[in-house]
Formats: sequence, C-alpha cells, structure tokens
Amino acid sequence: MLIAKETALSIVQEMKAAAGCDINLMDDTGRILASTDPARMGQVHAGAKALLEQGLDRLVVHEDAPQQGTRRGINLPIRMDGRAVGVIGITGAPEQVEALGGVIQHMTEILLRDARRQEQETLLEDARQCFIESWLFSQESDLSELELRGQLLGIDITRPWTAALLEVRGQGESGAGRELCNARALTKIRPILRQEDALCAVVNQRILMLFESRGRHAALLRVDRIRSEMESACAVRVCGGVSAGGRQGLEVRLCYQEARTACLAARSGGGILFYDQASLEFLARSIPPAIRRDVYERVLGSCPAQERRELLETIRLYFQYDGQTERMAAALYLHKNTVHYRLQKLKEKTGYSIRVPREGVLLCLCELFARQEEQS
Repeated sequence: MLIAKETALSIVQEMKAAAGCDINLMDDTGRILASTDPARMGQVHAGAKALLEQGLDRLVVHEDAPQQGTRRGINLPIRMDGRAVGVIGITGAPEQVEALGGVIQHMTEILLRDARRQEQETLLEDARQCFIESWLFSQESDLSELELRGQLLGIDITRPWTAALLEVRGQGESGAGRELCNARALTKIRPILRQEDALCAVVNQRILMLFESRGRHAALLRVDRIRSEMESACAVRVCGGVSAGGRQGLEVRLCYQEARTACLAARSGGGILFYDQASLEFLARSIPPAIRRDVYERVLGSCPAQERRELLETIRLYFQYDGQTERMAAALYLHKNTVHYRLQKLKEKTGYSIRVPREGVLLCLCELFARQEEQS
C-alpha cells in the first residue's frame, strides 16, 4: 500500500499532539515520508530500512547517529493485511518513549486503514459517477456491456429505477456556489443513500438520485428528506423533480428527462414536482425547440426587445393572477387603467387577445418558451 504524503503528514501531527514527541513515518523503503521535524523529510532512515529488511518487530536506537540518518528512539513496523507497509518512529530517550510505542503503532495502523477505506470509497463513487454518465448519455452504449459493468459496481440496471434531480436555488445559484454546495451535500447524503441502496451523482450542476421504484409516496419521502439535508448543509433553497415512474435498462434515460423537466418546472414555485403533475410547463417543454422558436417569432418576433419584455411581463402576470387586473396593477404598482391599456397594447402588437381562451393559451405558451430559453 502506498501511503499518501498528505495522509502521512496528518498522522504524524496527530501522533505528536497525543505523545508530545517528534514522530517520523517512513515508507516501505525506509525513506522518511513525513516528520514533525521538517529537516528530516525525504531522508533515508537506516534503522527503519534495517527493520523492514530483517522483518523485525521493533528497533530501538540508543544513540543519535546523524551520519546514518537516525536519532535515539523506537521504531515499529506498520502492518496492513499482514505485511509491513512502513515504519513509525518516535524520537526520544528509549526508556521514556517505549511505553508509547505500541499505542502509537496501533493508532497509526487504524488511521491508515481508515484512510484506505475512504480512498476506496472515493474511487468507487468516482467509478459509479462515470458509469451513471455512460448509462444516461452515451450514444454508443451496449446494453449487455452496461449490465456487466453495472454488476461489477453493484448496480443492477435490470431493476426498475426512479430518477430525481435536485437543484440549488437562491444564494448558491452561481456556478461556483452550486458546485461547492453539491460537493458538501454529496458528502452528507451519500451515507444515507448508501443505506437505501440508492445511487447519486452530480449531473450538469444538479444532484441526480436513482433509486428502486417503490411507489409515489415512498419516492416523495426520500427526495424530500434529501432536499432537507441539502438545505440544512448549504443554507440554500432547493427545488426538485421526480420521474413519473420506474424504468429499467436504457429506458432510465427517459426517467432522467422526466426528472429534468419536472425540476425546471419546479423553479418557479419551489418544492418537489413529479413529471406526471401535468401542466402547461411540461407541455411546452415537450414541443421541439425549432417549433417553439418559430411560434415565438411569429407572435412576438416583430416587437423591439424592450417592448417585448414588457409584453411578456404582462402575459406572465395575467396568468399568475388568474386574469385579475386589480392584483396585476398592485404587483406592477400601476393604476388598473394602465393595466387595461397594456392588455390592449398586447392585442395590437401580436394580433391575439389574452382574454380569448384559444388566443390566450398561445400567448401563455410564448411566455413559457421565452422563460425556458433563458433557463436552458
């Protein structure tokens, strides 16, 4: 086992704090990997080298020998999986430090095992992240190959999976803020999801979760719990979307698209939305982009940019307040007659009356198209 330099430095600092003595940690060649005495870093410790080559249980140095890179103290092997992977050395009078030797040796082995476990968990999570990206997005995915790769990582893609996406809103909404919040949230929620045999990854600055389908209520409880953990960890608002149902194999990609659509729709009102909570937002997102742009340009394309923004605001508020012009006026800090003028102007500029149901729906869709274009 290679001992990472950062891990070694952390261990010798912790051991010195506990023992009050200078501590050296040597690698499996006897070279000093970390030391509380910076001058000794990188030196070959003759005593540690001899201990490793001869398979000794301990080596006591009674006198300083600067020419050999040793000082008086005690040196003990660090064993992992039955073999010596390094040496821990405690500097000081042997009769004073020998009593600490066994404790420090044991503590060092525990810290190294914990560091290795964390490293293995990180590698496994990275491998699962890569697998999930291939599963959801690769254009060259072979189902049988994906199934085999999944089995090696403990992921059964033949089970029905539900997808959920959570997105940071508010003060952490910038790219850097989202990344920091997502990293912090993953650290907190991965142990929870691991207990539930669920998967998580960061996809396009959102937290993606995949879990076994157990019904709508169970899905909402899971996602809402994770959302609460994220909001607590990052002090931000979080919205999210959940796919309509569970799918298996490559059809999980449809679950992801449904969760993404629901997550984007949840931005306006917050909370958690399921894809099958049908709304105009969902319908608008199901229309191909080329058709959305064509309809938008036909209705509002001839208006100057500033005028177009005002018309879109009028449409949005009209539907937000269910056509109640008094509430619109209050939201805009305008007289209600001015609101009526803006509704008349909307008809003149577009040729459509927002008060006529068929025409109003078209104007509503155009406003949704504009908002979705900004979010994409």
